[in-house]
Amino acid sequence: MAQDLMARFKEDKKFRSNVYFTFFLIAIFFGVFIHSCTYNNDTVSNPQDEYKTPKINSIHVALGVPEDGTPSDDWWLETRAQYVLSYNKDLNVANWVAWNLDANWYGEVERFGGNFKEDPMLPNGYYRVKHSDYTNSGYSRGHMVRSEERTATTDDNISTFYMTNILPQYQDLNGGPWLDLEYYCEDLCKKQNKELFVIAGGTFKSGNKINGLVAIPDSCFKIIVILDRDKGLRNVDKNTQVIAVMMPNITGIIKKNWQEYTTTVDAIELSTKYDFLNSLPKGIQEVIESKRVSSFGINKKVAA
Repeated sequence: MAQDLMARFKEDKKFRSNVYFTFFLIAIFFGVFIHSCTYNNDTVSNPQDEYKTPKINSIHVALGVPEDGTPSDDWWLETRAQYVLSYNKDLNVANWVAWNLDANWYGEVERFGGNFKEDPMLPNGYYRVKHSDYTNSGYSRGHMVRSEERTATTDDNISTFYMTNILPQYQDLNGGPWLDLEYYCEDLCKKQNKELFVIAGGTFKSGNKINGLVAIPDSCFKIIVILDRDKGLRNVDKNTQVIAVMMPNITGIIKKNWQEYTTTVDAIELSTKYDFLNSLPKGIQEVIESKRVSSFGINKKVAA
């Protein structure tokens, strides 16, 4: 049979052409296969590729998911209905918590009366901070999303008592200017019918921790974008009001009001290395992030 094929190969010109073409296709196939294997090995060599800031479809981050350029220290809790947060497994606290706030989030549900709760949604291998970790530490369990801001349902209120929503705060901060600003947000929603987009968190320069576990913020920040009720991303413009504060986590400030700690979003970004409000058009983002709220509630541009 082999001799017959060889004879035909020599005598039949069309047969020879078909054989050459078949070998040509086989060569191309193996070339593509080898190249694809080499390419795949090259592209998976960087472990950082697995860390990407996600696109989160949630009203709580409608103005953008904060990014810091090193997302390997961010684990995003994005499925909770009441807020979105980025958690830092090395600090055992949130990098930031973001939430929407209007009058509908307030209700008649009583404040949860039990201990603060370990967060069951943290990944396996993460330390789950407990209520007792703060006991006798000298620090209050400071809410980012205030308990009162989630009182429409029992589940809403309980969600604010997960330890991922908590930072260690001196009581003079927690019950002083931090609470004062929370009251102001409540007035904006209930009395002025505003729609708020809020981001809060801490700065961690000192490296201090409770029992070597829970990072203690040197300062706590909050950013509040103020819109008319039921307005959102497309309604933000260069005249949109923004409150930005950076409050020191110290004693002796319980009688201070929040206006004493106003700053700009730009300044908070410089301290935290996060880029906030990044879904806004750049021109609008640059303007509103450079403005500092005055005592009269009017944003004024801060000179660069």
